[in-house]
Amino acid sequence: MTRRKDPDKPSAGTARRRKPTSYDVARLAGVSQSAVSRAFSNNGYVSEAAREKIRAAAAQLGFRPNALARGLITQRSRLVGVVVADLYYSFYVSILHQLNGALRASDFQALLFSIPSGDDIDSMIADVLAYQVDGVIMNSARLSSRAPSICRDAGIPVVTMNRIVDDPGISAVATDNRGAGRMVGRFLQSGGHHRFGFISGLDDTSTSRDRQAGFSETLARAPKIASGGFIYDGGYDAALELLRGADAPDAIFCASDIMAMGAMDALRFELGLTPGRDISVVGFNNAAEAAWRTYDLTSVTASAEELSQRAVEILASLIEDPTTEAQRELLPGQLVLRGSARIPQDWAPEDDFSALAPIRHPKDS
Repeated sequence: MTRRKDPDKPSAGTARRRKPTSYDVARLAGVSQSAVSRAFSNNGYVSEAAREKIRAAAAQLGFRPNALARGLITQRSRLVGVVVADLYYSFYVSILHQLNGALRASDFQALLFSIPSGDDIDSMIADVLAYQVDGVIMNSARLSSRAPSICRDAGIPVVTMNRIVDDPGISAVATDNRGAGRMVGRFLQSGGHHRFGFISGLDDTSTSRDRQAGFSETLARAPKIASGGFIYDGGYDAALELLRGADAPDAIFCASDIMAMGAMDALRFELGLTPGRDISVVGFNNAAEAAWRTYDLTSVTASAEELSQRAVEILASLIEDPTTEAQRELLPGQLVLRGSARIPQDWAPEDDFSALAPIRHPKDS
């Protein structure tokens, strides 16, 4: 009885086919295996003629170098752990996109660790370090102050983005939050506002503290403060807390756009107020949703591309030379003017804030 072949089942020869190795490439190219290893690791001399033979042999065989095995030889994995905790927020998605591009351009590979809301971030650091990463970039306002220190103490270079922790030994790249807060204060006062509110993020984050400090420094009277926890619902509830109490503000500065959006919805749907007409609202980070007509939110922005590029450059220098001192950079922000806040006539920042010049966006941007 003749057994019919299953056309979808691989033949025994196909099933037994093994992946080509560097020894196979060396044999076909007529060179030593160590020459193949040097050619693909860029570690040591290989003549151009031999390199071309190796490339041709690898292409013919379908050989792909094993990055993990190469890392065992060079003691460099070229992996960078990227720790984020706010991927539901478009600003951080934009940062992640730019960061991945900057890492690839520097011959690093991003290894993403996304921390679910409510999880203990510090406990996740052990998982990051278990992958033998060459360095770590942490990008979230919700990161604890301890998390970067855990990496540093384990001998792994670390850079924080959009967050400067209290430990001066941790490198960081962030927006000049204090300077931006001062500019927002001037902007709202120039628009004729006299009573101010501030919706803060988390108490243990420098981003929220610095934005609040800069904002308060320029005001004739201290703002009313309510906590929003860097979430939409928090901004919604904080706005109601500020407006339903005595001496309600006529302008609110929010430490993030997501809280500003929550605040605007509370003002409209709970209190019947129109942002930009009855009350001004300013956010921070210029998330993609800020330009939606639903919100048309005036917001402070910084270049995601520049933040990412500098973070990778600093991390690369720390990986190359572990004795390099910690570096901290503050990048200027800009005020994107939209319809959620009253725009003063001929608004222009003072010379001290020339780096924080406003950008006017049309309502349908």
